[in-house]
Parts: sequence; structure tokens; C-alpha cells
Amino acid sequence: MALPMMLSSLARPTRKGISDGLLILAMIGGVISFILAFIVFIAGTTIIPGSGDKPDHLFWKPLALVTFDGLVPNNDTSKFMVQLNWYASSFGWEYPNAPKNLPKAGITSSGLRWSSNIVNDLHQIARDLNLPQDTWDCPKFGAYEDPCGNIFFEAWRTYMVHNGLPISSWLLWVMVTSALVLGSWTMVQEWMIQKRPHWMRCRCIIGKRWCPCPKGTKEEIENHDDFVWDKVRLSYWALSAAYFGIAATHACITSVFFVKFLGFFEERLPEGISMRPRRRIASEVLLWVAFGIRCFSALCIAIRWKLSRRPKGWLDGQSVGLDGDSGRPGDARYTD
Repeated sequence: MALPMMLSSLARPTRKGISDGLLILAMIGGVISFILAFIVFIAGTTIIPGSGDKPDHLFWKPLALVTFDGLVPNNDTSKFMVQLNWYASSFGWEYPNAPKNLPKAGITSSGLRWSSNIVNDLHQIARDLNLPQDTWDCPKFGAYEDPCGNIFFEAWRTYMVHNGLPISSWLLWVMVTSALVLGSWTMVQEWMIQKRPHWMRCRCIIGKRWCPCPKGTKEEIENHDDFVWDKVRLSYWALSAAYFGIAATHACITSVFFVKFLGFFEERLPEGISMRPRRRIASEVLLWVAFGIRCFSALCIAIRWKLSRRPKGWLDGQSVGLDGDSGRPGDARYTD
């Protein structure tokens, strides 16, 4: 109760200044959160050419969600030489000690990755590295089948991944993309509210009742005051924050399950060698920070909406501008 009373008691100039400041803070937060999510979105989608003794490497390699080693063991079979990286938008690999005639880094899938199931990514890497086909294109697991010629692919030759690893890379990409699209829409929306408010008119064919955008003619929409527009802003900023939270949650959960699946294959490897499966939480942290900033921006808009309510006695103060019989203020904008 104290906060509403405090807000309603603020003088008009003070309320206006605070409201403008809150909108600026929200927009700054929106830009920062968009940049953070976009960094996660583009990480690992490009190969940076090496220079001198430095080999080719993946763009923003530390932002991989999950990293593990595999495919090519060293001479004494104590470790794998190829590092595999699963990103929000790609699946890439690095082989720094590859022979001169082989690539040292590559990206097997990127973007929507509808057909990616991790296993076919691994097969593509094996082809890129010119591994003998009988070492990776192994027969299905069975009691009477010979073991695979590669210890890594033998560990993966189980019924559990017969049709690929149950990790939906495309779904994570859709989640992050949706957050970015809705995040950018809140920015475009602010320009429309300021410059072309009638463009914000509800155009829903169904569900108009729940649409937060205003209804009415062009003139009616352009005469709406800050209270109406702040309510529209709040709806979209809150929805945007929810999408950022869903993207961060999905990235976290999927990474956890991915590493657990890798742990199962790890148990099938010979003793003394490991895939070293691990989560790299940098991208997750960026997504959670972006979500937190989005929530802060939505809170700023909520406070601004509260400030834009008409204080008590507002109508009395407008009595000098009443229109004859109608009793409505001539120049004042209503929030109803």
C-alpha cells in the first residue's frame, strides 16, 4: 500500500521525469539483454583462420554449451585428439594436431539443424577427417556383430542411439531465436508508439479479447495517453522476459542431459581413456543474465505504468478545459 500512495502523491513534473527515466532504463536493459543472447546465438557458427603456429579455431569457442573429446585416439590410447563442441546454433570440432592434408576445424551443422542428431554429426566429422569407413560406419549393435574398428564409435554403438542422440538441437535454436525476435520487437514497438501509434492497432483475426494492442480508429489510437501505451509495453516486455527465461532454462536442462548421455558412453570406453564430457556454463550464464536484465526492464515498465495512472483530483484540475455538454476535457487524454 505504501508504494501506490507514494507514487500517486508525486507531482506531475516529477512523475513525468521518473517515467521517462524508467523507459530509458528499460530500453538500455533491452539492448544489453539482446546483445548477450545474440552473442550466444552466433558463437561457434564461424571458423577463424589460424595465423602462424595458431591453427584454425571456432569463433568464441568458450561459449560452447557442451564440450567433449572423441574420434581419434593418440598413439598410446590415453586421450582423444578431436575436441567436439555443441553450441546453441551449431555443432563444431577442432583437431589442432591434424595432419597437414586434413582440416583442423570444422562445422558439421548450424542454424535450425532439423536433421542433426549428434550421431550423424560425428559421422560427418569422420568423413571430413578421412577415417576408414569401417571404423565409424559400423553395423548395428548385436550379439553376433564384430566390434567397431574405432573405440570411440564402438562406445556409441548402442540401442540407445540407434536413431541418434535424443537431443533436440533445433528446439534450442528455435527458443533462442524466438527470444531474439521478441526482444527486437519490443524495440521496434517503442519506435511505433512514438512515431506511428496507429500501426500498433490490434490486427488479430481470433483472440482479439486477449490482444494487448489497442482497438479503434486511427484517431482514437493516436489520442491514447501514456497509461494505455504503458499497459501495451508491459504486456510485450513481460512476454519477452518469459521467452528469455525459457531459452535459458532449455539450454541449461539440455546441457545437463547431454552430459549425462555422454557419461553413459564414457563407461563403455576402454580403461585409461576418457571423452572428458563437460558443461561450459559461460553461455548459460549469459542467457540467465539476459533474462534477469529483461525482468528488470519489465519491472521498470510496470512502475512506469503505475505512475501513469491519473492521481486523485486530476479531473478537478482539468475543469477549465471541459467541453460544454459532454463534460470531457478538451485537450486531456483519457486512460479508459
